Amino acid sequence: MSTTPSESKEEKRLRKQEKNKDAKKRKRDSLEPSSTSVSSASKKVKRRSLVVDDAHDTHDTHDINTSNSPFEREKAIIMLSLTSSAMSNTPKAMHTSLQSMLLKYSDGLGGVLLSFDNIQVDTTKNGGHYGTILNEMPHIQYYVTCDVLVFNPREGKSLKGVVNETFPSHVGLLVHELFHAMIPAESLRESGFSFDGDLNEWSKDDTMTPVVVDDEIKFTVDKLHECNGLISLECRDPVIH
Repeated sequence: MSTTPSESKEEKRLRKQEKNKDAKKRKRDSLEPSSTSVSSASKKVKRRSLVVDDAHDTHDTHDINTSNSPFEREKAIIMLSLTSSAMSNTPKAMHTSLQSMLLKYSDGLGGVLLSFDNIQVDTTKNGGHYGTILNEMPHIQYYVTCDVLVFNPREGKSLKGVVNETFPSHVGLLVHELFHAMIPAESLRESGFSFDGDLNEWSKDDTMTPVVVDDEIKFTVDKLHECNGLISLECRDPVIH
């Protein structure tokens, strides 16, 4: 009785590559360009929101403040601490102070500040049109109101990211080309993925489709980690798109 020789590592790698090429071709053939997709709209929002002077431009933002969107546009009250040297041009100093908060996580806002506009002194707070000095603190405190755009990826929110690295311990992604996310090995295995030590890659057990750089993956936010204003997302339930 003849036996089939075991598949070599190189043959296994080539077979997976061919299967992955076929899967990606079918994916490209099935895709149709759409100007109303959530991912494309979100990218447009992100690019515009990074320019503070364009914060008032609201087209292409139809998915903001919906249950499915991680972006929130709202009116915020923010306390700014200015130095005495800022009194020569207070509006400019307020603008500069808010700019220093861009792309950083804020507990008060509940997310990452992406843009702001329409800065006004909140006259209902202490000091009215004027700032206040607290105790012996050297700074002058101003309460201002402004329109803000915030990225708030709450736990349980569904997002998409692009793979930028794969390791036995996790798969790393970029969300909206800016925010870091990772899917730990435990969550990958729970979703039907396994790691091939010979090929150094994760793949879906039922389709043998490997996870490669530039793949788009849909996931659910499990945890949000923050350090010095920078955030990273820990995710679960990955699905290759």
